Amino acid sequence: MNGMESEREEAMRSDFREQAALQQRTYQAGVTESEIGECFSKAREIHGRWNEGPHAGQWQYLTGAYEDFRDRPDTMDRFLDNVEHNRAQGWDGGLDEVQRRSLRQAKALTEPHRVRPRNQIQREH
Repeated sequence: MNGMESEREEAMRSDFREQAALQQRTYQAGVTESEIGECFSKAREIHGRWNEGPHAGQWQYLTGAYEDFRDRPDTMDRFLDNVEHNRAQGWDGGLDEVQRRSLRQAKALTEPHRVRPRNQIQREH
């Protein structure tokens, strides 16, 4: 999965941010059925462009990481901590740099949407 030039990687990350934002938009109050359809259509177009291209493996890795961080954030936080710890010890764990950045991007994109524990919500009042 190596060999992704930085310009292509940044384009992939930008498109993924847009796709994630489109998907999140469908959950907002007041969004019409027409707008939801438009969001899904644009998101599918972005996904199709990357999922079939020369960097499909990296796109699929990023997509999987995003879904994992969304569905199992605590597990993925521990996984990313282990990846970073092992890297600091000189072991790459079989991940390339693009994959490591994908893990960090997936975490960053899902963090604002995590459900906070009740005790955190109460402390803010």
